[in-house]
Amino acid sequence: MNLDSFKKYIKTDNKLENSKTNNDIWCYTRVSSKEQFNNNSLDNQKEDIIEFAKKNGYNITHTMGGTYESASGDFTRKEFTKLIEKIKSAKNKPFGIAIRFIARFSRTGGNAVGIASNLIENLGVHLIETSSGLTTVNEADRLIIYEKLIDSKRENLVKLERTIPGMITFIKKGNWLGKAPLGYQIHGSRVTNEKYLKAKQEIVITNEGELLKKAWLLKLEGEPDFKIRKYLESLGLNITKQKMSAMWRNPFYCGVSTHKFLEGTPIKGNWEPIVSRKNFEKINNANNGKRDGYKVSKYHEGRPLQSHLYCGSCGSKLSGYKAKKIYDYYKCLNKKCKSKDLKAMSGVKGKPGVNNLFIDFLKRYELSDKFINAFKKQTEYTINSLEEINKSDDKLLTKRKKEIKTRIDSLTDKFLDDLITNDIYQNKKVQLEGQLDEINIQIEKASKKISNLNKKIEKCTETVKNISKYYSSGSLSTKHKVQKLVFPEGLVIDSKKWQYRTKKVNLVFASIPVITRDNSSKTKNSSSDLDDESCLVAGAGLSEIPILL
Repeated sequence: MNLDSFKKYIKTDNKLENSKTNNDIWCYTRVSSKEQFNNNSLDNQKEDIIEFAKKNGYNITHTMGGTYESASGDFTRKEFTKLIEKIKSAKNKPFGIAIRFIARFSRTGGNAVGIASNLIENLGVHLIETSSGLTTVNEADRLIIYEKLIDSKRENLVKLERTIPGMITFIKKGNWLGKAPLGYQIHGSRVTNEKYLKAKQEIVITNEGELLKKAWLLKLEGEPDFKIRKYLESLGLNITKQKMSAMWRNPFYCGVSTHKFLEGTPIKGNWEPIVSRKNFEKINNANNGKRDGYKVSKYHEGRPLQSHLYCGSCGSKLSGYKAKKIYDYYKCLNKKCKSKDLKAMSGVKGKPGVNNLFIDFLKRYELSDKFINAFKKQTEYTINSLEEINKSDDKLLTKRKKEIKTRIDSLTDKFLDDLITNDIYQNKKVQLEGQLDEINIQIEKASKKISNLNKKIEKCTETVKNISKYYSSGSLSTKHKVQKLVFPEGLVIDSKKWQYRTKKVNLVFASIPVITRDNSSKTKNSSSDLDDESCLVAGAGLSEIPILL
């Protein structure tokens, strides 16, 4: 029986037909480091692929890659991503992608196998290793290529695992792994800068470190961070408030190592401390509001402004005392200052006491009922503006995070290709991971969004309307919070003019005098000009708004 007429009903595998008739291939080259990029490695790969194509009758229609990118990540690589996306969108897909060594395609193991399988099964595009002649067309060769992709990942893991015991031993001997904190410079064999190379590690205090010694002493005396930062700035050292805050909590500065590889067991480091352990603990206990296991208050019932108030004559902080066990006074801590001691409370006669004067000063920042709508509108505008800033910051931080991850991947490839030593690899990797941790914290802060906005604005409005009442009737803790909230950097008392001055006011409160002024004009509507940025006080109290809300 002749059944030839039924051949037209046989279903064919279009991908298989494509592999039989399509001789077009795409060339993909990659190196993992700039050093390899500069030493003709890419040219050698390309020449090998061209030679393979000539011998086997393939036609190279596209050349992709051609740069240095890490293979320990897949879609973090721009050129690799471009390759895959271009193949997916191509109307005329190639028979395959030619790579000299399959490890140049990817080192992600299972992920790489998944990408390869998708190319083959769903797109009909094969992988070709030109150095061995293996292709994924037949099952046997395909399994070998898959095994090579898995082996590339395994090699990475094995090589990295071998380095960890050595790192732990190095740290347990009192050495430091990674970049030294501000104020120190590492000399040794694990540094990238040749001028700091030395047989044995030595961590020395720099000129910046000598300045930081003064900062620790000022902190011990109770000076606020913003004043210490200004003092350091006057000496040529700029340090952000975040870095300074982290510095107080870093045991490295008192000569103690608490590296994560020590598994919770601190050890003495081989470097000179900037601050003694005793003073380090003292400062951190004070920061936590504790001393010798007991809670300590910086304030006294009769002198709530103590530690928040500064002398108008010399700028020193005001302390206080009680005279005759009855009367409270504020006193300048600067013994050379000639300013007189200031009475805390008003007497029967004479000018008001410092505490009474503060309440009158606070009333300037209270909201009048007739300006409530204008204030609500301005507060909503301010919060929305801040959230836009956070969104912008988040984009920049995400971009920076991606860049650092790429640098870590590239660094790992350099190490795995024996282009850098283990010492340099571990030193640089710790630095980059530290930067990554800091960026993750910033991203988390930038992503916070104020929920229940209308409710929060109502609560905010109620607080601002009655801030002096909250202060007057509140506990010592409440007074402290209000002072810090409204005037985050403290107040200066001018004893001659008997008035307060301040450099910084919380943004919410700072907008009230502006609203009042703008709405006092007869030619202006009560809220007509609140839709622009005129009421915003740039940089003033932005971080305190969530506290109030």
